[in-house]
Amino acid sequence: MAKQRHNAKQDAFHAFLIRMEQSDSFFNMEDIAANTGYPLQGTVKAKISRNEWKNVITKHGPNRFKAKKVSDLSRDQFAQRLSVKDMHEQRAVTLSGRLVDKSIQAALSAIEVYNKPDFKYREETFSILMVNAWELLLKAKVVADSGERMESLYQMQKDVTGKLIPKPSRSGSPSTISIGEALLKVTLDAVLKDHLLALTEIRDSAIHLMNDSPMVKVKVQEVGTATLRNYLEVAKDWFQADLSRYNFYLMPMSFFHPHELQSYSINAEPEQHRNLLLYIASLEERHASEGEPRFAIGLELKTDFVKSKLRFAPDDPNALAVRVDAEEMFQKKYTWSYQDHLVPHLKKRYSDFKVDKKFLTLRKLFEADEAYSKERRLDWNKPKPTKRYYSPNIVKEFDKHYTKR
Repeated sequence: MAKQRHNAKQDAFHAFLIRMEQSDSFFNMEDIAANTGYPLQGTVKAKISRNEWKNVITKHGPNRFKAKKVSDLSRDQFAQRLSVKDMHEQRAVTLSGRLVDKSIQAALSAIEVYNKPDFKYREETFSILMVNAWELLLKAKVVADSGERMESLYQMQKDVTGKLIPKPSRSGSPSTISIGEALLKVTLDAVLKDHLLALTEIRDSAIHLMNDSPMVKVKVQEVGTATLRNYLEVAKDWFQADLSRYNFYLMPMSFFHPHELQSYSINAEPEQHRNLLLYIASLEERHASEGEPRFAIGLELKTDFVKSKLRFAPDDPNALAVRVDAEEMFQKKYTWSYQDHLVPHLKKRYSDFKVDKKFLTLRKLFEADEAYSKERRLDWNKPKPTKRYYSPNIVKEFDKHYTKR
């Protein structure tokens, strides 16, 4: 593949955007002209008005911009990004781009198969196709990092003279690296790397034997849900791939619930299933204390069936009349009583709080606002007696008049 032509002004533009990216700074058209040598009128304003630099900068105002991620691009890659107006067109002319497009199609195929209502080989096929999607994406990254060299994907071996040559496949063509070998060539987040190991183990188990137990099916859906979220993040980071037009989700076809799995024990699983589940659990446990990482090994899907509610616009005169359960609404908003909640909370919260004239005056003032307090009937069929209740939000008003401990 021929190298993309570039020049000194493009190189200066690349260097300028890298500085802006790393400092997370805004810049304007005059800054671009001053740092690149591009004429302000003839080039900078013209290209921005035609949106020709949309692949390297984002617009935040009439003359206010930020750099996209360009620090990981070579000079040739940056020049190529400037020369192609559409990112899909750009991917089509590079080896890495064609691999990305093929990867996306594999991921979409995996989702489509999984979401079929009565497909007997659902979990197995999904894992096979998603591993294929990830392998292609990883290979695209390896190729892009190497300057679009196809040779970067070859498995190498020494010939009789000790020279490294591509390892031939059974057909005689060069063998390419596996997903495991691609993982070693790309810098990955630790959680993401373990996630891909879990997904690949599920794939291997499906190919070489079977994944047909209820517990494995649930685990495949958890890992599969995580893999789609992870995939979206990585494809966007590495190749600015916009996948928003696709429905990247797995339908919970089986609607498994905990009570349905109580009769299943991991110890009762066949050895192959038991080992697979324990292996994935060990990977999840490795990152259990890491809070909320960007990537996930598995995501639990919870299905909750509740009664549907009629949605209406309260300010629409033609809207249907809807009776709201006033008792339920009141209890949700005003959860504190005076003696059991409000006063004990204020005593604990403030060092200078006393039930004195100051407090009683403030309380009376705040009680006038229904956002903080309201009376309710003890018997909804009788106007008297009543009792006052408070919203916890009233505390923010007392904060203005007392000292927190």
